[in-house]
Amino acid sequence: MSDEKRNDAGGPDQPEGGKELPFPEDVMPKDHETYTPQGGGSGTGAGPIREVEVAEKASSVAPVKTLPIVTEDATVEALGLTGEAGGGAEAESVPERPEVSSFRLLMTLGLAGMLAGALLVFVYLWSDPLIKAEQARVMREAVTEVLKGPERFESVFILDGQLTTEVPAGVDTLGLDKVFLGYDASGNPVGFALVHERFGFQDLVRVIFGYDPAARRVLGMKVLDHKETPGLGTKIEEMAFVSEFDGVDAPIEGVKPDRNTGAPNQVDMITSVTISSQAVVRTINERIEQLGDLLAAYEIPPTTASAGSRSTSGGGEDR
Repeated sequence: MSDEKRNDAGGPDQPEGGKELPFPEDVMPKDHETYTPQGGGSGTGAGPIREVEVAEKASSVAPVKTLPIVTEDATVEALGLTGEAGGGAEAESVPERPEVSSFRLLMTLGLAGMLAGALLVFVYLWSDPLIKAEQARVMREAVTEVLKGPERFESVFILDGQLTTEVPAGVDTLGLDKVFLGYDASGNPVGFALVHERFGFQDLVRVIFGYDPAARRVLGMKVLDHKETPGLGTKIEEMAFVSEFDGVDAPIEGVKPDRNTGAPNQVDMITSVTISSQAVVRTINERIEQLGDLLAAYEIPPTTASAGSRSTSGGGEDR
């Protein structure tokens, strides 16, 4: 509509004061100034998608700033390492860590290994005699206990299927199987002490027991080592069970307490510890089966018998 027609139609309302109000089409935003989420059609909202005019001007008002690149000179200056003394001397460079040579590293590691090895050898040489002396003391006490207090005892080695007290030169006695023969004050043999081990509930059960081959009777028993369940398996060390083996005939039969008929070869098993207590019985029976005939046929050498008859000391011998 032209201005003439608007004026003829009366034009916009005239407020007081005589100032004319703007026409609506002058204050309404144009299509290209409006953000349109979708295009197509006609009228307002038609045409391509455009951003709001304020957003178009934002990039010119606040330009993107880039961070400065940190260089070595900037780092030196920031750390205060520039040389101010001497009338503006050049900036000092950052000191570099000296490189360690491979030879020096190898020498250091080698020296540390030698010192550690020498320390281990020293500790072994110092402790080994003490450990062996303690083991010998424990064994002497165990032999004396299972043989019921002999006057003395000696080691008898098993060599080439025979029992002997004389070992050829050059043979290491530590690697030989052996038993211990006990004597009373008159020099008469009282029996052999034998060591053997067998699997129990968790690990090996190591036992020493006294045995009289002539009567085929067990004199006594002691558990040397085991790793059975604490509180249960440890009952095989208690005197209530150990005393069951005093004077029992071989081979031993382990039975439940309510099934014991009083036979001379029966011992009571421990309730709830059947596997561990049976392991002790089987260990003794197995060792007697291995060496029983050999022990019964052993003849004491004359020199040993005469030496025993003259012996009046109470000490034992463990070779």
